[in-house]
Amino acid sequence: MDTSFLPDDSALLAALEREGPMNLARAVAVMERHDLAGLVLGDPVNVFHALGHWPQIGRTRMGQPPGTFALIGRARPQQLGLVTSRFLHHYSWADGRDRSDVAVWLYTFLGDEGDEAPGEVPAAPVLPQRDAAPLTVAEHHRAAISAREAGAKTARGDAGAAIVAAMRGLGLWQGRIGFDHPVIAQVAQHHDHPGAMVQADNILREIRLVKSPLEHALMAHAAKANVDALNAVGSAIRAGATHGELQALFRMEAAARGNTAVFLNVDRVSSELSRLKVADGQTLMLDGVSQHLGYHGDFARTVFVGEPTRTAARAAQAAAFGWQAVREKLRPGLRYSEIAALGEDAIRKAGYDAAIGFGPHSVGLAHTDEPGEVHGGFWRKPDIVLEPGMILSVDCPTLDTGIGGSAHCEDLVLITETGCEPIHPLHEPVIIV
Repeated sequence: MDTSFLPDDSALLAALEREGPMNLARAVAVMERHDLAGLVLGDPVNVFHALGHWPQIGRTRMGQPPGTFALIGRARPQQLGLVTSRFLHHYSWADGRDRSDVAVWLYTFLGDEGDEAPGEVPAAPVLPQRDAAPLTVAEHHRAAISAREAGAKTARGDAGAAIVAAMRGLGLWQGRIGFDHPVIAQVAQHHDHPGAMVQADNILREIRLVKSPLEHALMAHAAKANVDALNAVGSAIRAGATHGELQALFRMEAAARGNTAVFLNVDRVSSELSRLKVADGQTLMLDGVSQHLGYHGDFARTVFVGEPTRTAARAAQAAAFGWQAVREKLRPGLRYSEIAALGEDAIRKAGYDAAIGFGPHSVGLAHTDEPGEVHGGFWRKPDIVLEPGMILSVDCPTLDTGIGGSAHCEDLVLITETGCEPIHPLHEPVIIV
């Protein structure tokens, strides 16, 4: 991917007004694999993935059950469904989009706007309207979108009834349906849904493994900002700086580039309570993750603060060498389990004795964005096979202690038909200050 031609943020936002970032062809294939007629989604990250819309309640982390839902049918994936309250449709959805490919089912909060019967929506404006001044641009746009939906036969008096109406309208009522939140299964049970309801968290992560072109652009945008933020922190490090100060600087540098920091691991320490100080002569890893529009960047480099120990310098070389050797061999058909063996074999043949971990993981709407499986009380990644369209990280940190610090090298790459290519500019493996 040539990152010099990335769309700017306004172009990405415009794309999200027109479509959700989900790879719908991939969604259909995964639903077929799991014999699902469709998906009913309430988790905000999944609603966004389907529709390009962060639900208001979910985005502000109000700690409430979902009030906005997305529906996708396997038979007609291009006709999506949205269930939301009349207020949230007016106050949130209407602001950024006017889409004919999304069928809308609205509900009202009982008692909020009178005692109308299910199926009826009052003709009055959603919010009180006076005539003291002309409507603002935002108010006019909202009123126009809301007026189009007012009185729709699909509206219901509560969210559960609207979900049922949407499932019926999209032909999903009889089928085997994937869901992501318990409230959806409760609604289906309460209304005697005749088909099976399947918890779909892993299924949704399986869909997210292979990304759409819009997701590739969103990921590249987030990744470049994340790389630049971490490099700024690395260049600013001096002996005496505390971990907390470096984490605060990463938050500021990420924000200055339009990203929101998720975490910064400094010398294997990610606790925001750490007040340990960087020492002269120390070698340390920086591993930073930040996100933009929900999509994550993940990047790591080694920093030499003064003169490193010989062992630490060799470990940093081993991490960088191992990652380059792995990167040259990444391709469709390769398994996660084979990646660690490739890296380990490469550094041993090159004469390095450092202990380096080679940990592959998909990156996207989560830092570790792939299905998992229960294993001995822990959640682990299955042995995933690489496919074109995946965006992959391979963590290459040093595992040794007592060498004068820590080292790490990590970039994000897109798996192509024949190999892989970075989604952000590559940089030197070591930052020297």
